[in-house]
Parts: sequence; C-alpha cells; structure tokens
Amino acid sequence: MSNKRSVSSLVGGTKQWIMRYPWLSFLAATVMLAAIIHFYVALLVPPAREAAWQEIEVTRGMSFKALSSTLHRRGVIRYPGYFEFFARLQGITRNVRIGYYGLGRHMSLWQVLRAFRKGHIIEYAVTIPEGYNMFQIGYVVAKTPIASGSRQFIRLARDKSFSHSLGVEADTLEGYLFPDTYYFPKGTTIEEVARQMVRRYQALFVDSYRSRAEEMGFTEHQIITLASIIEKEAKWPSERTTISAVYHNRLKIGMKLQADPTAVYGKQAWVRKVTSRDLKRKTRYNTYIYKGLPPGPIANPGHGSILAALHPEPVDYLFFVAQGDGSHFFSKDYATHRSAVKRYRAVQQNARRNRNKQR
Repeated sequence: MSNKRSVSSLVGGTKQWIMRYPWLSFLAATVMLAAIIHFYVALLVPPAREAAWQEIEVTRGMSFKALSSTLHRRGVIRYPGYFEFFARLQGITRNVRIGYYGLGRHMSLWQVLRAFRKGHIIEYAVTIPEGYNMFQIGYVVAKTPIASGSRQFIRLARDKSFSHSLGVEADTLEGYLFPDTYYFPKGTTIEEVARQMVRRYQALFVDSYRSRAEEMGFTEHQIITLASIIEKEAKWPSERTTISAVYHNRLKIGMKLQADPTAVYGKQAWVRKVTSRDLKRKTRYNTYIYKGLPPGPIANPGHGSILAALHPEPVDYLFFVAQGDGSHFFSKDYATHRSAVKRYRAVQQNARRNRNKQR
C-alpha cells in the first residue's frame, strides 16, 4: 500500500508542478525538439547542396583524429565531435582502409561514415583484352591515373629479376599478365599492377594444367607460348582447338609453325596487317625463319587459348587460311591448302573490284 501511495503522490506532484509552471514544460519540450532537429541536421543534412567532389587521402599511420580534422577543414563535415563519436560506436576508428576517398560537401555525415565503414576508396577499372602483348598493356595502363607512362610498365615487364621475384621463370612477364578487368585504387604502383596480373594467371594455371603439359612433353612456359600464338590467330573461339591441333601436328613432324603474328612481335604495339617483308624479318620469334616454338609468348592468352593449347582437337590438319570473316579453312595437305588460298585471293580481288565500282 505504501508503494502505491508513493507512486500516486509522485504522479500527483508532477501534475501539480506542470500546472503551476506550464512554461517550464514548454521549455523542456522545445529543448527536446531542438535536440532532435539538431541531431537530424548533424547526421542527415549535408553541409551543401552542390556536388563538389574532393579526394581525401587516408595514409598509413594516420590517426582518426587527424582524419576528422582534415574532413572538417575541407568542409566535408560540420561536426568533427559527432563524426568521431559515431565512428567509435560503429567500430570504424581502428579499421579505416588506406587510400583515396571521393567525398564532398553534398554528403551527409552518415554517408561519410558509411564510405569509411565500407572502405569505398577511389578505384579505376583497367580492362586488358585477351591477346594483348605487354607493350599494348603498358599503353592501356598509362591511360589511367594510376600510371605516368607505358615505358615504365614495359621496363618493369622486361626486368628479369622482377619476373623471378613473382615466381615467373622467364626473362619477361609476357604471357603471364592475365587478360581480365582489374580494379586498382588510386596510388597503386606499377609493380602492384603487374603483380596482380601475374597472381591472376598463377591462380588460373593450376597443378592439373602442369601435369597435362608434362604428359604432352611441354613445359608450362612452352604451353603459354603456344597459347599466345593460338590467341593471336583465332578470331572465332570455336576454332581455338583446331588451330592448336595444326601447330601441335607441325611440331611433331618438325615443320615450321609459320604463324604470321610471330613475325611482327616486338615491331610495335599494334600491327594491322602482316606484310611479306615482315615474314622475312630476322627475329628469333619469327616462326617463318626458325623451327619450333619462339623463345617466349608473343602475347598474353586468355583461359580459352590456354585450354586449347593443352587439349588440341584430334585432327590431322597441317594448314589453315583466313577466309575474310575471321574464320579459317583447314587442310590436311599442301595442294588443298593452295587451292583454298587461291579461292580466298579471288574473293578478295572481287571484293576490291566491287568497292572500286561503287566509288
């Protein structure tokens, strides 16, 4: 009974107090509403409306207090105290990812916190097409803000000691820079770019591939070299294993590979057409002059061409000629091949005549 009386008296006293001092109740409600509005503005209303992006760098060893001060000084956040408080609540202060963040005054405090919680640093997509050589890759990388020029990349790709440090037992990284789409944070070094490409290749070329290569009498390097030639010759993915069979068959009988792309390797980044003069170039990579495989890959093959080099189609073709649409005509003997070449040249001549007539 005494407890009930105490509660009743307390409620009654509160009512009397409210009735006696109504302005205090209004003041308390106003303060509470102001606090709610203040927290709403602090957390959810950005400092400005215009989208003015800034790059904020988080460096190794940077304290969260220093980061908060930088954001406040750059106008990204209004209240560094709130920023630090909510960051501690979310466990962000000790796990901020190093890198450049794209932030702006048009972002709310909550959005800024989320960017650091998710580690949304600035990244650049770099797509390396299948069949690009290291010179072409250097050009692609140089066009992104993560690198200053293609020469630096090519110089590194040709550095034998760097190749060996990555576990590549070759003089260059040609063939081991796996073609794919990569996402590199701003500030990524050329060394890290090459390292990621090689790691992607190493993750793909598993032990079963090495076992298959040994079973065929090839080293891993030789398989990648052959795969690079297949990659450059095969315009249609469905023909990869057939083209692979042609080269395997030629290697077995000691016949020159006579692969056009090998004659122009190293000439320049892009070669539109292989000329008869190119076929006579005295370079160790030219399979029109030297028998067997070149000393190394001429490009960086994709997974499909690597598989084709390991699993050629069981056919006895020795020749093929392009038909103008990307496909090839395959032959078992030279006489049939010559006939196919004549047909293709006749088609080309007719096409040229028709174009000239239309002019």
